Amino acid sequence: MGKTASEPMYQQIAEDIKKKIQTGEYKENEQIPTETELEKIYGVSRITVRKAMEILVGEEILIRKRRMGTFVAPRRIPWNPGNIFSFSKTYEAEGRVVKTELLGAELKKAEAADLQRLELNDNMVLSIKRLRYVDGIPLTIEEMHFSREYLYLLMEDLTGSIHSLLQEHGVKLKAAQKSFAICNATKEEAELLNVERGSALLFMKNMFYDQNKKPVFFSKDVFNADYFELKFTLQDNDSI
Repeated sequence: MGKTASEPMYQQIAEDIKKKIQTGEYKENEQIPTETELEKIYGVSRITVRKAMEILVGEEILIRKRRMGTFVAPRRIPWNPGNIFSFSKTYEAEGRVVKTELLGAELKKAEAADLQRLELNDNMVLSIKRLRYVDGIPLTIEEMHFSREYLYLLMEDLTGSIHSLLQEHGVKLKAAQKSFAICNATKEEAELLNVERGSALLFMKNMFYDQNKKPVFFSKDVFNADYFELKFTLQDNDSI
């Protein structure tokens, strides 16, 4: 494997697997050979293979999926939650292919909190639910609530950027409030995001406002956290 004999065999195996990932022999999100198969490939014991796996999992080069096996870790998407731009624009800027599946769009009874945050005149909201993919991988389930004022969206293609659709109708998103939490995948979420039920997901609530500081829509999003890396830029504004 091109390593010195003084280097432990498990370290040599770990380095060889890294090289295979770098050259594309093992691709992003692809399952690597089982421990039994790796024993045969390298002619070593199960203990040696497991030590190599522990190194690679610890370095987040590989990830273990319960009852499924060990996979090449996906390249995490740097994400600045302070950016209010659309999902599409954010990830297309990263050179990713974005796709949206419309799960449903309907007028339905508002949640209690919607009455105040959307400044509703009645108790109905336009609910749009979508599944967002990046490079063919389902990453995000989003549910957006609008007042009746935005019913015209039902006449539009809802598999593209909602932000762009709103802008076409003269609505510019200028401000947002966001909050984050961790939740566990429900049965539906697990099936849509291709994760195990109960898996930890990133849960985000968003409230968007237009150029007149008027509420436009509220959304609840859940993310497959394996694919995201939150990044914040902090600055000390105190004068020196």
